[in-house]
Amino acid sequence: MSEVPILLNVDDHEVARYAKTRILSGAGFRVHEASSGAETLSLAAKHHPDLILLDVHLPDGNGIDICRQIKAAQDGTSVMVLQISASAVSAKNAKEALDAGADGYLMEPVDADVLVATVKALLRLHRAERSLVHANRQLEIVNAELQRSNRDLQQFAFAASHDLQEPLRTISTFSQLIEQELNEGLTEGQKAYFRRVSASTIRMQALIHDLLAYSRVGREGRPPTVVELEGVLRAAKLNLSEQIAETGGRIEIVQPLPAVLGDFTNLISVFHNLLSNSLKYRDPNRAPVIQIIASQESVAEWTIRVKDNGIGINQKYHQRIFEPFKRLHGSEIPGTGIGLALCQRIVETEGGRITVESTPGEGSTFSVTLRAG
Repeated sequence: MSEVPILLNVDDHEVARYAKTRILSGAGFRVHEASSGAETLSLAAKHHPDLILLDVHLPDGNGIDICRQIKAAQDGTSVMVLQISASAVSAKNAKEALDAGADGYLMEPVDADVLVATVKALLRLHRAERSLVHANRQLEIVNAELQRSNRDLQQFAFAASHDLQEPLRTISTFSQLIEQELNEGLTEGQKAYFRRVSASTIRMQALIHDLLAYSRVGREGRPPTVVELEGVLRAAKLNLSEQIAETGGRIEIVQPLPAVLGDFTNLISVFHNLLSNSLKYRDPNRAPVIQIIASQESVAEWTIRVKDNGIGINQKYHQRIFEPFKRLHGSEIPGTGIGLALCQRIVETEGGRITVESTPGEGSTFSVTLRAG
């Protein structure tokens, strides 16, 4: 919209047209005049007005039909139309005009203050619509760029996984062969070097695997299905059976778990990571106990809480732990720093949310809210 709004005042009655032009010019608007439908269309194309005050009865046609033509040609930022009539004063006339696309309808005689206030109100609406159209266009551009970046990232992830996995396998294989050949002649220090090489390659392979899993979330485009969480937890516990046995951990499902909407495989990954974290970050002075508690917060949602008695997390890190590679304990506890970021990405892709409450020394509770199945 121009700095000074441009109006087109259309009326075949010269005196009425002059009166409205004088009122509107006095209110600070820039006003052009037309007395027919053909002249209206011509001047609208020439001056690109912000608002047209359009008489209903014109010598060469119906103002409502002219309104339809104007609106049919708009590109989303086009002109507002205020229909005005001294003869078409019934509710039926007003309805017909508004149905044709008019943004307002006034019946003459119109009070000068009401006319100016109505024009200003419609111009405010016009400005808001143009801002929204501009914002939507910018959003479309950003979304297109984001989609392109995501495609590039996925292609890079797949290429990198192949290109990185191969040299890692080579390093691991040849370091083992060298260690075996030199076994008798190696000092304890040299053997430690080989162990570090082996541990580093294993960790790098795990990191690549987790990064690929993170990049794949949401890419499959599978529609959500009804998933029984009992089955999800059984699968997650089975995957962790060795870790559970090693730590002496106990996983308690407090009450029957519900059905939710989501992807079965992705949800296994979520609870696998949450349970694995609880076992890893256990208190060394007590066996890990993990409780799975379900509660229905609303008709549409279930919240599943994974509560442990581990070492806990300082409150200042409650948001940071969901960021990729944010590890609070360095290399003291094994892991890639992707697990909780992967959980959050999966849960949000499934239309849910994940939060944590924790007190150092007492344990942590991760709450996963999912749509009811």
